[in-house]
Amino acid sequence: MSPTGWALRHGRATGFIAIAMMLAGLWVARELPKAVYPEMDFPREQVVASLPGAAAKAVQVGVTRPLEEALASIPGLVHLRSRTLRGAAELSLLFASDTDMAQAHTLVLARLGETRERLAQGTELTAERVSASGFPILSLNMTGPYPPSQLYGLAQYTLAPALAGLPGVGRITVQASEVPEVQVLLDPTRLAAAHLTTTQVAAALSASNSVKAVARVERAHELVLGVVSGEWRSLSELSEVVVGGSTEAPLRLRDVGEVREGVVPRTTIIQVDGGPGVILNIARRANGDILALDAAVKARLAEIAPSLPPGITLRPVYEQAEFVREAAGGVRDSVLFGALFAVGVLALFLRDARATGVAAVALPLTLGTTLLLLRALGQSLNLMTLGGLAISVGLVIDDAVVVTEAVHAELERGLSPEEATRRGTDALFGPVVGTTATTLVVFLPLGLLSGVAGHFFSALALSLCAAVLVSLPVALLVLPPLAARLLRPLRSPPPRARLAGKYLQALQWVLGHRGVVLGSALGAVVLASLLALRLPTGFLPEADEGSYVVDFFVPVSSALGAAESLSAGLEQALRESPEVVATSRRLGAELGPPTATLPSRGDVAVRLKTGRRRNIEDIMDEQRARVAARFPGVRVEFIQVLADMLGDLQGASEPLELRIFGPEPEVLAGLASEAARRIAPVPGLTDVFGGDEGCTPELDLQVDSLAAARVGLNATTLGAQLADGYLGTIATQLRRPDHLEDVRVRLALPSPLPTQALDHARVLTALGTSIPLGILGAHREHCESAQLLRDNQRNEVHLTSRLSGTSLGTAARDVRKRLQGWALPPGYTFELGGMLEAQTRSFNDLLLVLAVSLSCVLAVLLFQLRSYRLSLAVLSAAPLGLVGGVLALWVSGESLNVSSMMGGVLLVGLVVKNGILLLDHARLGEEGGMSRSEALLEAGRARLRPIVMTTVATLVALIPLLLGLSAGGELHRPLAWVVVGGLAFSTLGTLFVLPAVALGRLRGGPARERR
Repeated sequence: MSPTGWALRHGRATGFIAIAMMLAGLWVARELPKAVYPEMDFPREQVVASLPGAAAKAVQVGVTRPLEEALASIPGLVHLRSRTLRGAAELSLLFASDTDMAQAHTLVLARLGETRERLAQGTELTAERVSASGFPILSLNMTGPYPPSQLYGLAQYTLAPALAGLPGVGRITVQASEVPEVQVLLDPTRLAAAHLTTTQVAAALSASNSVKAVARVERAHELVLGVVSGEWRSLSELSEVVVGGSTEAPLRLRDVGEVREGVVPRTTIIQVDGGPGVILNIARRANGDILALDAAVKARLAEIAPSLPPGITLRPVYEQAEFVREAAGGVRDSVLFGALFAVGVLALFLRDARATGVAAVALPLTLGTTLLLLRALGQSLNLMTLGGLAISVGLVIDDAVVVTEAVHAELERGLSPEEATRRGTDALFGPVVGTTATTLVVFLPLGLLSGVAGHFFSALALSLCAAVLVSLPVALLVLPPLAARLLRPLRSPPPRARLAGKYLQALQWVLGHRGVVLGSALGAVVLASLLALRLPTGFLPEADEGSYVVDFFVPVSSALGAAESLSAGLEQALRESPEVVATSRRLGAELGPPTATLPSRGDVAVRLKTGRRRNIEDIMDEQRARVAARFPGVRVEFIQVLADMLGDLQGASEPLELRIFGPEPEVLAGLASEAARRIAPVPGLTDVFGGDEGCTPELDLQVDSLAAARVGLNATTLGAQLADGYLGTIATQLRRPDHLEDVRVRLALPSPLPTQALDHARVLTALGTSIPLGILGAHREHCESAQLLRDNQRNEVHLTSRLSGTSLGTAARDVRKRLQGWALPPGYTFELGGMLEAQTRSFNDLLLVLAVSLSCVLAVLLFQLRSYRLSLAVLSAAPLGLVGGVLALWVSGESLNVSSMMGGVLLVGLVVKNGILLLDHARLGEEGGMSRSEALLEAGRARLRPIVMTTVATLVALIPLLLGLSAGGELHRPLAWVVVGGLAFSTLGTLFVLPAVALGRLRGGPARERR
């Protein structure tokens, strides 16, 4: 029994199963996680070390280099970059793509533990895997008529715990300018008179504030715990703690200083919507549902709102769920409209409502079942999986169209519906399986694609392949029983279409002028190849998210107040754009996971209103010009949040980086200046950074070891005494009702200190006497580099740039021209990196994928056609398809990027489908006794309508993606343009060029003409 006969016999069962799986898919779609991008497990680890107050060079010697030496030998590590600045260091570890990152993270923690003793005293370390879930999906501005410290307490100890238990929630962070603490301010004169240091007072407080269980006592059948407690319950109790003196005359804390409520010394400033406030950042767990989490957060906030103090407002400044919701809705609409357009094409060609309905049923059955498969495979609904479904609409209906058209053609010959269904489906069973197989195997080599492109387009290919795979049994097993039951015999077969007659006339001419046709096709391929070399290139298209971040860099030596004034003016300049509805500003901190940040660096998160007329690039260009005019000394970088996230995940946050390597930092600085001068004329470079962060002034006390030893001191004890006195030290913690609050001990001096403070400073000797600091050494004022970079343990300086009005490839080509012939000193080299590096790697990978895909398709064709000549003839349409794709990119103005190249890979699977339909029929005709020319003409006559129908249906189904009107549509538009242009061009090649190539041989043996 043939497969069609089996399907007709069990039609009710196959139909029931198909409907049940479709409904199950629609049901589980509600539970599929919603996200912007596929979940990505990047092979990257980040280590942040902090050594507060230390100069950059001291941090590099005492922290960065020991960490580099310890981490460099971890198995799988391929790239180690470090960034050292005053008080902190950041190391980025990039591993091979096949590394087990859970094991790598364990090894990193182990190496950090082994190295901790070698690091400078007081170094604090954190290490974490870099992942998309580390970035917030929701940032809320919190304001109210209360001091920022009170707002911080409300956010940290009320809102954050209330949100922590929500399903899918990840890290919750609160950013504020004023974090409450208890401050013990010691009078320098009284402290010296008591022969005490800040360090000794802090130690006394720490020893006093303790709770220790000392005994278990049984009393009246109860077990009573005996406890010795010195814990304080209030500031007044803290003031009574004995910190010195003698047994006869104890010295209390209130005798040498005062205790008061205070805030942590300000090294960061947080402002929201132009005024004081707090930022509440909420991230998701891996595989968490962004839409569900966003809704749960809003519901919980609405629930606790009545219990909050009056006047508290929470306003989103970044809401990823809004973008996800709009993008998912846009792709959903693309699927629906694409399906409607494709069904309209069927109705136009078949002019039979029943036949159109039978073919159209394949769409919901296939797409619903595909959602069930995505759930089973652990996928989320994101831009890539939904994009795969949108692209698959034309392919899903392709098999259904071919089968339905074949049945309809048999009905036109006067057969009954059941017999027409049997004959039409049986005749196309092999070709339909072969054409589906070519679409599937073309994506098999995607495992060779690494990085962001690999993660993104593997998810797209998975959803597309799942839909195409499901469409095969739907077309061959579910639709035939439906066609046999619903279709009716045609009373009068329609007349042969005029189009078929004209096509046969043209095909006869083509077969008689093969040289002209093949020469013209070859010329088109050559011209398109030359045009492809002139196309602008890029990495990934950026979507209009409606939100972006402006990173700003004020002069690195600026005091906090001066930096705050400049950044406040910059924020106000951004808010002047009418499209801006909310902003939040950080100085000395950044959006995203923990990182080492210069005090002079910060960012402004900007949210734009919906329904605006200008796109995000125009708004950013206008603001960039405004900021440059008003604040010439402030460097800014404009970047959208998701693009920033992708750059951070890859360790390449800038589109274009020029890295210069060499042993001497001073020489590197000079080379950076020369490089900046050379590339300055390159058009399209914006937010250019010349590689010099500037220097931070330092007042260095060179300790006279002999003089210090005479009074029982050394550089370490002297530094600790001064640091504890001026910067303060956390001695212990005071228990509040719902949290612990740090107790900082320091001298009662203004912070920051006045200019001459160190000149008049006094220190306590080992004998308890107070002496001037000046007799222990000499002060030297100098300016140290604010930032030190190393790449794989080589000193480095890098120049960075973003782009506006140009492509990444064009800008890189122009930069290379400007640097051509630049002679560097021996031992110094340079290279271009950033996102350009990821683009180059992805392009190389995609070319390999394309080559392997062609080989896989050739293998399927050999199974189907059993002839190298015919298989290669079918593949001849692929170069013509790529010609059409290049022309489409040129006409549309889209760049050659990862998305458009993925369209080229998909095109390879699509263009051979029509060739299989044509040559399989021609091969059968020749085996039945026809001459080669007659077989080709008969195949053209029989297969013209299904080829044109499937092509037009696929093209119109892509129109919504081609327009790219929804959020995130920019990501799929280049792919859609390549497929549309390539498929249209390759269809002409299939109908005319392919027969000319195949004329030489149809069967395995020598070609023959019947006389």
